[in-house]
Amino acid sequence: MSPTIVTGAAGFVGRHLVERLVSQGWDVVAFCRAGDRTDLLPDVRIAMGDLGDPESLDRAFAGTQHPVVFHLAGNTTTWTKHHDAQFRDNVEGTRGVIEAAERASARRLVVTSSISAYGYQPGVRLREDSTSNVAIKGDNYGKSKWAAERLVKAASGAGRLSTVILNPVNILGAYDAANWSKQLILPIADHGLRVVPPGSATWISVHDVVTAQIAAVEAPLEGENVILGGTEATFLEVVATISSLLDKPVPERATPRALLGLAFLAIELKAAVTRREPELSLAKYRRATGNLLVDDTKGRTILGLGRTPLVDMLIETIQWLREVRLLPATGASR
Repeated sequence: MSPTIVTGAAGFVGRHLVERLVSQGWDVVAFCRAGDRTDLLPDVRIAMGDLGDPESLDRAFAGTQHPVVFHLAGNTTTWTKHHDAQFRDNVEGTRGVIEAAERASARRLVVTSSISAYGYQPGVRLREDSTSNVAIKGDNYGKSKWAAERLVKAASGAGRLSTVILNPVNILGAYDAANWSKQLILPIADHGLRVVPPGSATWISVHDVVTAQIAAVEAPLEGENVILGGTEATFLEVVATISSLLDKPVPERATPRALLGLAFLAIELKAAVTRREPELSLAKYRRATGNLLVDDTKGRTILGLGRTPLVDMLIETIQWLREVRLLPATGASR
């Protein structure tokens, strides 16, 4: 198997990708930053560094010949006060990976971006050729992802690098301690979920994402986006499923949008006073009240994208949270 560099290797999706690559016999270099839990990774070469440091990237690529590069590292904050740092990490960081990949004559760069790069378009079934409105209606995260994608496409269009860009929807699965686990599962377990979002979304298993990432290496694509969709479900359905799995009261209805809007304003005011990141940012509010729909025909046709049932994704996530004791074992109480 080809040598491969994985940025963001110690993250939620990165850990799954590294484990799959190792199981398939790839020679993996895990590019990690200070503070990452590299001890949780399998037996691979760890390269410590920063996307903004070209020398550390070159050290990671050292000794590889025509490697495959999986770029997953990114700053996912939704707070506007982190705008500058997010653009530095996601845009300039991607520029650094592209340049390092070019210097190493990489065989292919597979970039895991986000559906957020298409902006805020509730109720519109997004396709790869959908026009992004991120410049007008997108959040900082989406704008940074869109800008990073422009760099990737420029490198591909100039013939400097072979690339594929993946745009996954909401990802669920083991190793997620900070995203949907923190926003939905753990609050429900602690009876702390005060509202049930009235919107709907599309949900994908982390395992389906990894399958698509690896398939993208040999896919007959060049400089193209591929949307990674999954199972469509309302937040009420998601919350009800989680509640049932945790043996908690199952809600019958979602919180009205007007009430959620008032909660958002109150939280924003509190954040302005405390100067702390709000638990409900504008981006999260839009996500909770929107309707994220995608057409993933391209991903299913070309990359063999699967469609894991929602309940299976949630069962896996909850089981892992119990294994690492972020949730009590079945039948235990806090």
